[in-house]
Amino acid sequence: MTSASSLPATILTIDSTLRDGEQAAGVYFTRAEKVAIATALDAAGVSILDAGFPIVSREETAAFAAVAAAGLRARVFATVRPDIVEISNARKLGAQGIFLFFPISRILSGLIRTMSLSQFQEVIVKAVQHAMDLDLEVIVVLEDAGRAGSGTEAETIERLRPEGVTSFIIAESVGALTPWAMQAKIKELCNSFPDLKFGIHCHDDYGLATANSLAAIEAGALYFSGTVNSIGERAGNASLEEVIVACRNLLLRETDVDPRHLCKLCRLVEEISGLVIPPIKPISGSNTFKCESGLHSRALLRQKGSYEPYAPEQVGQERSFSLGKHTGMEYLDHLLAEQEISLDDGPKKVLLAKIKGYQEEHKSAEMRDFVMTCRTFQRSHSGLNMEIFQHLLAEVKEDGNGPDPD
Repeated sequence: MTSASSLPATILTIDSTLRDGEQAAGVYFTRAEKVAIATALDAAGVSILDAGFPIVSREETAAFAAVAAAGLRARVFATVRPDIVEISNARKLGAQGIFLFFPISRILSGLIRTMSLSQFQEVIVKAVQHAMDLDLEVIVVLEDAGRAGSGTEAETIERLRPEGVTSFIIAESVGALTPWAMQAKIKELCNSFPDLKFGIHCHDDYGLATANSLAAIEAGALYFSGTVNSIGERAGNASLEEVIVACRNLLLRETDVDPRHLCKLCRLVEEISGLVIPPIKPISGSNTFKCESGLHSRALLRQKGSYEPYAPEQVGQERSFSLGKHTGMEYLDHLLAEQEISLDDGPKKVLLAKIKGYQEEHKSAEMRDFVMTCRTFQRSHSGLNMEIFQHLLAEVKEDGNGPDPD
């Protein structure tokens, strides 16, 4: 563990919803939608926006420029490769900083990075120098650090530190580390380079992205990178809302985000992305503060918070109760009192029995049909289908060898 006196006073959030979140298969944000999400993130207090990868398309370029011009308090960064033209373009589009990606694992060597580590370091150095000449803040992202060989991160950091790079993100690109391995890695880096700032970017392939982010924060990381509703490539990213709340409530660390904005933010991204929040999703799920169990309901009616980890108001939620098979007499009494209805014990017991048995007698195939509809929707919206591809291909063939798009 890093000593408490050396830990950052406030954990800063890098939101990647606009870039890594949109990389989830089938997800697409329009320019106006990106600005709406960016504005909501800014209102919540997020410090840095990973606002996009401008080189991807004309649409991405225009959307990035719109976010950069929105007058936000949050700093707007572009994700770029170590390419002089890309970096210059980011500056022209209004970027205040860049995330410079550096694949450091041997697995990505030869796939994304087609030269040796030392050769690529020289390319990165030139990119850093160019960015700093343009007055851009530079954060170097050490991609796939979880599968990098021992000492690889330190070697790269040593090469870039003299160039003025003070911030590095350890990117757990495929969720391959356990929390204790992550904690050891960040602790070692923080102890070896106490003058530098480290951040964490975790993917959720093993369901450990939130845990790994918290482990890194506890070990001394200043930044964490996450996405709203965990959306992102494959199994998604660290959940911004989960890390924020757990950081405040479990690690007792301050963050830059006001958690009262979280549920509203989650619902906005749900509506725009088309990826529905599961009812049991921590923080924002519709069941997160809803209780049906008779024992739990009785406890909550007698003492708020008895079966809650934190107050629902903290994250913009509300406490509620559900009628069903597990309903108890105390909640039924509460419900009847709310409606100013008086029943004797006998009729009340009959009513409770009817409530408990209703779903058994009336459950239909409607729920299964709903699930099948959702699955069909997800398949049909997971990117363009082959019919659309063939249509676009036919258009290109018909047009001949016209000019390339800008």
